[in-house]
Amino acid sequence: MKKLLPNMTKKWKQFTAMLTLAAVLTAATGCGGSTESSTASDSVKDTTAAADSSSEQEGDLNQATELRIATQPVPAYLPLWLTNEKGWLEEALKEAGYENVKVTFTEFESGPPENESFAAGQQDIGVMGNVPSIGGLAAGQKRTFIGISENGEKTEAILVPPDSDIKSVADLKGKKIGLVVGSIVQNLLYNLLKEEGLTLDDVEQLNLATGEQLEALATGQVDAIATWQPMIAQIENEGVGKVLADGSGGVFLAENTIFAQDDYLAENPDIVRIVMEQYARGAKEVKDNLDQYAKDYADKYGLTEELLKAALVDAQFPIAIEDVDVEDLQGTADFLYEQGLIKTEVNVSEHTNNSFNDAVK
Repeated sequence: MKKLLPNMTKKWKQFTAMLTLAAVLTAATGCGGSTESSTASDSVKDTTAAADSSSEQEGDLNQATELRIATQPVPAYLPLWLTNEKGWLEEALKEAGYENVKVTFTEFESGPPENESFAAGQQDIGVMGNVPSIGGLAAGQKRTFIGISENGEKTEAILVPPDSDIKSVADLKGKKIGLVVGSIVQNLLYNLLKEEGLTLDDVEQLNLATGEQLEALATGQVDAIATWQPMIAQIENEGVGKVLADGSGGVFLAENTIFAQDDYLAENPDIVRIVMEQYARGAKEVKDNLDQYAKDYADKYGLTEELLKAALVDAQFPIAIEDVDVEDLQGTADFLYEQGLIKTEVNVSEHTNNSFNDAVK
């Protein structure tokens, strides 16, 4: 049932790799040629048509003999992993009469290899951050967003030293900011600056891996850093920095998506619905037993129990995808296009199917 990529490490550095846009876009673009091109309207039309005619073609639907799910070994996707490790998904499929469906979970260390696998037709459903998800679409992959695996306005932030004279985002003008350039936090910084009438050109960005950020902030090499959990908690716990701003107030939701290959979604809507139901079950399980799961899975993610809890405590696992999520993802797509990081404009709403929302609430 479990399928792991060889030589998979379980350290926090893989989380940083997942969110690095430069590698993501290289992989997405490189594999784009192996996928059939289609317009956004064609994609939605196909999915919608299948849903509308499902009652007439019920005998032809949900005939898949396999279900291939792509995930990554990071805290955001723990609820999905539980459906695998506890056997919930296979049990639910059998109860619904799909006992012949072989379920395979594959863990990818980051977005690029996962995008490549989808482009090669090797996966059916996956979870991924906003940047690589949209990068895959821009590269021509046929995928539809069917849910939100995790988000959280406080899961990413700008931090400054405790005694800094920087008191607001506006004070960042002309300052040195350390971050993983091309990552999701660059999108956060862009949004925060835009709120103040500033742009990324108004600050000096220094490309720093997460492992370098704490020391850089502590030694004054940078005036601020932009990072994510659990690095935020680590910096605060060591007294090196404090949060200046995060995505609160709807500035940035830090969306992680759930998506399906268009053909698989159109041909197997009931199987996909069961996946979403069990995902929601895993999300509730994690939130209801956060302390226990932080203890049980700290080793899996290469974190201390305290840091894993910090990575999860502000995380939301909505599973359903709402209009506000689509709007936030569209903001990311516009940011990527505006900055020249993707070459094709993406209309997120045309690649979204929210028909599973009732099943997961």
